[in-house]
Amino acid sequence: MVDTVFVVIGDVMVDDIAPLATPLILDHDNPVHFHRIFGGQGANTSAWLATQTRGSGHGAVHLVGAVGSDSEAAWVTEQLVARDITPRVQTTDDPTGRCVIVVAPDGGRTMYPDAGANTSMTLDHVREQFQHVLATTPPPALCHVHLSGYFLARLPDVAKTFLHDLPEDVTVSIDASALVLDAQQRFDLLQVAASCHVFVANRVELTTVMNPRGAQPVTVGQDSDVPASVESSLEESVDKMISQTGFGGVLVVKDGSNGAHAVHDGAWLHVPARDVVVVDTTGAGDAFTAGFLAEWTSSPTPAASRMTDEALIAALEAGTDLAAQAVTRTGGNPG
Repeated sequence: MVDTVFVVIGDVMVDDIAPLATPLILDHDNPVHFHRIFGGQGANTSAWLATQTRGSGHGAVHLVGAVGSDSEAAWVTEQLVARDITPRVQTTDDPTGRCVIVVAPDGGRTMYPDAGANTSMTLDHVREQFQHVLATTPPPALCHVHLSGYFLARLPDVAKTFLHDLPEDVTVSIDASALVLDAQQRFDLLQVAASCHVFVANRVELTTVMNPRGAQPVTVGQDSDVPASVESSLEESVDKMISQTGFGGVLVVKDGSNGAHAVHDGAWLHVPARDVVVVDTTGAGDAFTAGFLAEWTSSPTPAASRMTDEALIAALEAGTDLAAQAVTRTGGNPG
């Protein structure tokens, strides 16, 4: 196993989880017992990655993000450090991001995010923090950069400029976001994804991004009530992604109860979902991504050699196992 240092660039949030004991009743009180945890796609993925690297000699996890100059910033930073994550956060004039997450009895969740400081991170900060990690990563350790889709959607110029300057030996992955994407954001995502080694999305995220221009906007990441305009087959969406962008890396599709898929160089691989009792689906995708990347980067071979069927199946299995752990607990991180 080779050491890999992970640099995750993405959102840092304070999540207030509101688990409903009964289905939501509109226009009535719906009593809950709030749970406060740290969250955000970037922070959650980092936390799950740390569970895979802790004590294994398999590198370290750095989270590049932004917070406010408030008590929430101090609290969330402490939480990250306690989970073996090195927080490389920029303090901005905006408040630390917050999200209220309402969890239905069946585990489905609806999010109400306030991005706050996550929209204020600067290119200088991202570059400086990455260069510091790179300078302190001795050979033969490798460096892997993972981008949260929220980072790209909110700060596309920062993300694209940063990626343009990366050394060739640094591998890169990106995970799609659960935002409503406009045409420009879809274009940015596909442009960046085409230059990555690994692109991760769930079924609805992928079909939404690959919609023709003018299709009705939908909430990416929602598993039900999908408009007919995005009910194209998964195979069609994958074909469009590859043909329209020239993507030559690994396309990973998280498919909920149907398991997960990886597509590369004409091969289509699949592993089934685990049979577990679902408590909360928040962060399950982040856990999957972390498990997949931890396994995929564990090989000492160059990135191109990690694209074998055996290597990708092992990574899919690792991601699926970690996602199964995530859905059996409340909240988007491992606690």
